[in-house]
Order: sequence, then C-alpha cells, then structure tokens
Amino acid sequence: MSNSGDDRLRSAWAKQMDQSLDVDMAKAEANVHRRQAEITRRDWMVYLSAFIIGPSMLAATWFRPDLRLASVPGLFIAVWLPWQMYRRSGARLPSASVDMPCLAFQRALLERERDVALSMPRWYLLPLVVGQVAIAATLVTYPRFTASQFFPEGLVLFVGTAGVVLIVGWRRWQRQALELRRELEAIDATAEPLVR
Repeated sequence: MSNSGDDRLRSAWAKQMDQSLDVDMAKAEANVHRRQAEITRRDWMVYLSAFIIGPSMLAATWFRPDLRLASVPGLFIAVWLPWQMYRRSGARLPSASVDMPCLAFQRALLERERDVALSMPRWYLLPLVVGQVAIAATLVTYPRFTASQFFPEGLVLFVGTAGVVLIVGWRRWQRQALELRRELEAIDATAEPLVR
C-alpha cells in the first residue's frame, strides 16, 4: 500500500466510532499491514511463477508439437491462475473500503482472504491437478521418455512428488481458512459490546 493510502487509512480510522471499544489501534493497523504484506507476497509469487512458466509453455507448444499434450494445459494454467488471483485477492478490496472504520476494513480484508482460501481447491488446485495429469500422460505416451531405463522410477517419483505438493498445498489452505475464521471471530467478539 502506498504512503497516501496509509495516510487515508490513518485518517479514516482516527475518526471512527470503534474508539468506544477497547481496540488497540496501533495493533489493528499493524495486523492489517502484516496481512497486506502476506497477500502481496503471495500474489507476486503467483505472478512470477506464471511469468516464468507461461513463456516456456508457449515455446514448448510452438517448437515441440509432440509435447503439446502437456504444454497447452500448462499455458492455460499460466494465464488462468494469475487472472484468478488478481480477481479474488484481498489486495483488490474496493478503494471505498479504505474509508471504513479499522475493524470493518480488517473484517472485509479477512473475509475476502478467507473466501480465497476456501475456494482455492476449485480454481487453483484443480487446474494444477489437470496439468500434472497432462504431464504424466505425456511422459507415458512419448517414446523418448518410455525408452529410458529409469522411466518407471521417474514416473513414480513425478506422480508421488506432485501428489505430495498438491496435498500439502490443500492442507495449507485449509489451515489458513481456519486461522482467518478465528481472526474474524475475534473481531466479532471485540465488536459485540458496540451491538449491545
């Protein structure tokens, strides 16, 4: 977030009604900035991965037509995942939300990120599974690979590694969604006195 955005947040939060609650504004602001830094880092990792994978898949599609079974899904994934991350990420909260009170802004950010974590298996994990299956199918059907004496071990190693990575990613998103739910519950508990 830029300095002007930080100033807008501080200005909006200084005028908020949440001051009647027992809210440590410095801690709330630090939590928001920590979460935004995590979101930005995650988003840029996806964009960087796509920037590296996309051109290599395009080159493989163009120069190695016999590998298109793997490269075309890889090219699709390299476009799909960054677009989905850009669309769904908490980094893209509407600009009007900057004028929200601190707890409302923090809640909106956490809700959006919780939704990202809960929906990732559909829009992130599923395309990666399809891509891994396409790579495995290419390995099985391409004579250059099947002729290798290490083919069975290599195939088992590839499938096993890909499976472990996908399962670890899925479990990580589940843990993240649970953590975000707990943070939302803590905000709700803090805001309860205002409702009474």
